[in-house]
Amino acid sequence: MEDLTVLREEINNMATLALSMLKNTFDGFMKHDSDILAGVLKDEERLNDMERNLTASLVAISKGKGVDKKNIMLLANIVEDLEEIGDYIKDMIERIEIKIEEKLLFSDDAVDEYKHLYNVVETELADVQKALRMNDKNFARRVLCGEEDHVDNLVQKYRETHTQRLVAGICLPRACNMFLNLLDFTAQISHHAKAIAKNISELK
Repeated sequence: MEDLTVLREEINNMATLALSMLKNTFDGFMKHDSDILAGVLKDEERLNDMERNLTASLVAISKGKGVDKKNIMLLANIVEDLEEIGDYIKDMIERIEIKIEEKLLFSDDAVDEYKHLYNVVETELADVQKALRMNDKNFARRVLCGEEDHVDNLVQKYRETHTQRLVAGICLPRACNMFLNLLDFTAQISHHAKAIAKNISELK
């Protein structure tokens, strides 16, 4: 049976990988680079393997005597949320690849809006990763102390402005769908980052 300290370090590594995947996906989006995105998909497979191994190890540890089962549950929840972040990154890549293949263009305003949303969410996930790596709950609290619905409000605002651009003929319907999907998937990553931050704040 693996030591819980070792497993927590592996969870740190999983969070680091998830953050790297998000950053590289954004890089691939901005550069229209399919090779970068292909590399992220390989990392997503690694993330899935990590989730399976960590979950199995945490279940095994939970059966031992004198273990803090709540702590184990919180760690298992963190692992699950990190894996789901990987799923949403994979969904993002699928849309970005369509955008590249079909040469779909976003307006400058749409790109600026998505960059703003991305930066907010990347900061949240980076703080989660720091909280785990440095064992410092202050970073988790920083994620939780902001307005709970800030990202959702941004998405709603950018959905409305993008619809206005669609009606005005500034963007094409196919590109519009890709943009809206990216907004939604990025928002879901934020939701999971907040869930991880909450679990971190409750760890002993």
